[in-house]
Amino acid sequence: MNKKVIRIAVLLILAGAVLTGCAAGVRAESTPGVTVTDDYVYVAYMNSLYQLDRLNGSQVSIFPDKASANLAMYAPPVADNGYVYFGDLANEFHKVTTGNLTQSVWTFDQARGWFQAKPALAGDLVIAPCTDRNVYAIGTDSGTQAWVYEGDYAFIAEPVVVADKIIISAQDSHVLVLDRTSGQELYRIEMTGAVLSAPLYDAEAGSVFVGSLGREMISFDLETGKLNWVYGEGKDLSTVWATPILLEDQLIFTDTNGKIIALNPTTGEELWQNHAGGRVIAGATLVEGEGFLVAREDGTMTFYALAQGGDWTVTVPGNIYSKPIVEGNQISVPVVKADALVYTYSTSGVPGWSFSPAK
Repeated sequence: MNKKVIRIAVLLILAGAVLTGCAAGVRAESTPGVTVTDDYVYVAYMNSLYQLDRLNGSQVSIFPDKASANLAMYAPPVADNGYVYFGDLANEFHKVTTGNLTQSVWTFDQARGWFQAKPALAGDLVIAPCTDRNVYAIGTDSGTQAWVYEGDYAFIAEPVVVADKIIISAQDSHVLVLDRTSGQELYRIEMTGAVLSAPLYDAEAGSVFVGSLGREMISFDLETGKLNWVYGEGKDLSTVWATPILLEDQLIFTDTNGKIIALNPTTGEELWQNHAGGRVIAGATLVEGEGFLVAREDGTMTFYALAQGGDWTVTVPGNIYSKPIVEGNQISVPVVKADALVYTYSTSGVPGWSFSPAK
């Protein structure tokens, strides 16, 4: 299998995608890209980006105003200061106005591939990973390219911005650390497999944590690039697809076989193991001060409470391939193969609203 085929396979598996035939040709259908803010839930799916009221799920705005068969969107947007930034599968990246998504501020059209990952804001730049093997830094005001980092594989993970550095996962078994101003590569961390999710940064320790398809979880010092520890060899660990979480001095993550593992974040020592009871792609989701969620691929979502006796489980319709999102006391769960694109629950497991686009 050549590198191009491997890259395409990884992209499709990551998204839980299926290929469907249509009059215009082959179309990729993927998991919805969901972003949640204080006021809104944004859902990127197929031909539209939807802006929903977070409290009741009612549609506030939509982009574009008329759906086009030539346009598809699955990357979660980023929203800030009255604007929304997002890319599409037609090789374009957009800045639009919150509350009226049809009001375009600018469109960046210099990419040669599509935008699969959520972008990140870095001061006056928006950092946009692309499947054309480039990471683009675009001026938030001008919409013009400030710099471009040229890689070897498609970039599909959200960047992490820490002061003057950008941390970004790469499918060629690396984690890259770039200079925020110039895009110059400062150093790279070697992994044993493709890295498909965003790393986790701990500001207090200055450490970065990230897992890979090479059946490992590692920690390194962001300032020096020095490896702190590696967990995985001899541990019967399966592939790690998702970003870990930090909860009460524990680093918690899952592998695809459903293991839930807690490590000492300083030493990498294993503290405990549990099991989700099925396949897990989405990893663990932090519920601040209360515990964490693990959503299985089959739609079973379990909350593990810090307080004894506070655990609960719900069955979410559809398959889950991306992390549930917690904002306040609300959990938003993107799904595929269901009647809706997003289901919501309270942090005590009570069902809320769901969203399905009007036909």
